[in-house]
Amino acid sequence: MSAATACSPDASAPPAGAAGTGGGAGTGGSIAGGSAAVGGSVAGLGGGGTAAGGGSAGAATGGGGASAGGAPSACHEAGPSGPLTTRLPCLLSETGLYGADMTTLAGGVHPYSPSFELWSDGADKKRWVSLPAGSKIDTTDIDYWSFPAGTKLWKEFTRDGVRVETRLMQKQSSGAWYAVAYQWRADQREADAVPNGVKDASGTPHDVPNGDDCLTCHSQMPDKALGFSAIQLSHAKQDPSSALEWTLETLVKDGLLTTPPALPFTVPGTALDRDFFGYLHSNCGHCHNPKGTANTQTGLDLWLKVADLAGPVTGFSVYQGIFDRDIVWLDAEHPNAPKRIAPGSLADSAMYQRFVEKAHTWSMPPLGTEVVDPAAKKLFEDWITAPR
Repeated sequence: MSAATACSPDASAPPAGAAGTGGGAGTGGSIAGGSAAVGGSVAGLGGGGTAAGGGSAGAATGGGGASAGGAPSACHEAGPSGPLTTRLPCLLSETGLYGADMTTLAGGVHPYSPSFELWSDGADKKRWVSLPAGSKIDTTDIDYWSFPAGTKLWKEFTRDGVRVETRLMQKQSSGAWYAVAYQWRADQREADAVPNGVKDASGTPHDVPNGDDCLTCHSQMPDKALGFSAIQLSHAKQDPSSALEWTLETLVKDGLLTTPPALPFTVPGTALDRDFFGYLHSNCGHCHNPKGTANTQTGLDLWLKVADLAGPVTGFSVYQGIFDRDIVWLDAEHPNAPKRIAPGSLADSAMYQRFVEKAHTWSMPPLGTEVVDPAAKKLFEDWITAPR
């Protein structure tokens, strides 16, 4: 998920909160590999620079005090192409996530948790979603949901005990999604839009992404949202006492899906199989899936499908595409390993080598993490070397 603010390199962009035209302002533009079915693009946030000093962006964005009951502020941030104007609010308090106390969730906002988490260098995360009143999620294709215009998704990151940022994605009536990150101020009472991102934000090793970085992952899915899907929500509530938390079961019960599926979905096989394929699904599948350009280039598919879950693990499209399968080499550097997953051999498994080796052009994932996930490293090792 990502945070919401699209930017234009000139002051003639639509005012904050205005519906965009879908593509291209700033450096983001239309998404390669986007789904024509949803008409989706993600408006770029512009800019390659970094917010000054990694501190509060209030001065840079000019968003200092416009949240108290007034209309969302139009804000500006310096960029290499000139001022950047956000099409969505400058302040997190204006996005509809919280009430006036910036603690209590606003009406219509629901927490949720994915079954399998995206690794973010150990950051703790919270997630929320809101749907427009009276709307439903189009689940005709159970593996790739299509969201109604006005859908908002937020994700909060806390690193080393410091709440650093909250990202927002919001779908527009055009089918485009706007996205931006908000960096929390030192007093933790407000967060400011930082379209250009922040390196080592708030005194932590956590990098707030710029808009182009957000697009790299979100562009690979037909309707851009990650982590809010059938398989990811097919679990019991994380907080059984919560009346607000949304899972697949509560979405079906509340009539919020156009084609409600039978419940539940579980990944078959051993606990090791579940954890391994779940990790690939959440950390790799959002790019390596049949709808994305990463799949077009290599044919590598790491996205679990609901239909596959009815059969054995060996019948998964993901399993068949990686187990003892030769690598598809492109005209680029690559690890010296002949198989995607070589049974019993870490040295010959290119997916493992790409995962554990950082700072190469062929390292995976290509952004969003600087630290190898130690639990996932062991997971790869255990699955690859497991007797069969």
